[in-house]
Amino acid sequence: MTKNSKNDAAPATQTASGSAAPGPAPEESAPGKAVVFLKYAVKILVTAGIVAILIYTSKKHGTFDGVDFSGLNWFWLGAAFLLYLVHLFVNAWRWRLLLAYRAIPCSLFSAFSLTTQSFFFSLVMPGGAIGGDVIRAGFLAYRVPKGQKFDGVFTILMDRFTGMIGIFLTVFLALPFAWRYLDAADPRAKLLTFALLGASAAGLLAAAVIFLHKQLEKIAFFRWGEDLGAKLSRGFSTKLLNALDSYSGASKEIVWCVIASILGVNFVLGLCFYCVCLAFSSSLAPLFGPIMAAITVGNIAGLIPLTMSGIGLRDYFVAAILGAALAELPNCPVAALAPTLVMTGVIIAGGLFGGFFFLFDNAYKNKAPAPQKED
Repeated sequence: MTKNSKNDAAPATQTASGSAAPGPAPEESAPGKAVVFLKYAVKILVTAGIVAILIYTSKKHGTFDGVDFSGLNWFWLGAAFLLYLVHLFVNAWRWRLLLAYRAIPCSLFSAFSLTTQSFFFSLVMPGGAIGGDVIRAGFLAYRVPKGQKFDGVFTILMDRFTGMIGIFLTVFLALPFAWRYLDAADPRAKLLTFALLGASAAGLLAAAVIFLHKQLEKIAFFRWGEDLGAKLSRGFSTKLLNALDSYSGASKEIVWCVIASILGVNFVLGLCFYCVCLAFSSSLAPLFGPIMAAITVGNIAGLIPLTMSGIGLRDYFVAAILGAALAELPNCPVAALAPTLVMTGVIIAGGLFGGFFFLFDNAYKNKAPAPQKED
């Protein structure tokens, strides 16, 4: 399949703007709205509950006493926020690389605007990152020509796919710097961290299988598994693999997307958290390795859609690994939970930054013009 192939016959879903199908979209029933609201409320309660338990446990053990947030170094906090914006920009650049491969018109500024808006909606929607991607897909589908809507929306899935490969690879690259601290972490956190590492390894294996499925189809057992998956998913897995096959000529773009995920997204997030830690005390300067591993493991945990934008789950793993590393510093003046919560604040601030684009970038309101008919 060529890179400019069209997939107009079967759009995945109706877009947020309602442009994928004629007529007004049916309103959600009252019971449906109640279920959505209930899920939203439960997520907020779970998020607040985890954070409250972390603070209570830290205070109970005396590790949160005497934390002085007023003495933070604003230079390092400012650097952390700027690095977070850099991470957003690289996310946008990575996605635009895929858009360019599909010959979908979208400027780097528009990609950045839509990316930051998706991060904003991931904070305020029950679906978290998935909810943010749905909004991004809707805005993109509204502004691109009709014949490219499906291809455009699918780039978001491909962008998410390469991003997950990047974060899974990053955690294993950072693991040697934090391995000994996992033994020092509390047993529950250690067990759950190993579960996340196992899930990351499984994710990388699944990615390899997806990319190599054409070669693996020569194996009878693999063909049987593909057929079974197609039956269980009512053909969805086959459609997904066929859509992914349309990127078979995009090896260079995919490699660059993964490299950008490792260096420009996850490594930059590690630097961001490192700056947050330095804002508390320069005595944490030797701990870049465990700091990098802590935030990467925490971000993988944050992908689990149990809390609002991963808040709470991310903090639990970050504080556990960072706490084990801080325990080796003599007379360390910093409680592990303190920089963890400030990092969460930076993430929230970065998400709210996307709200400005939602308010002031009106490009998504301008529907793409219909293609001109030839004489």
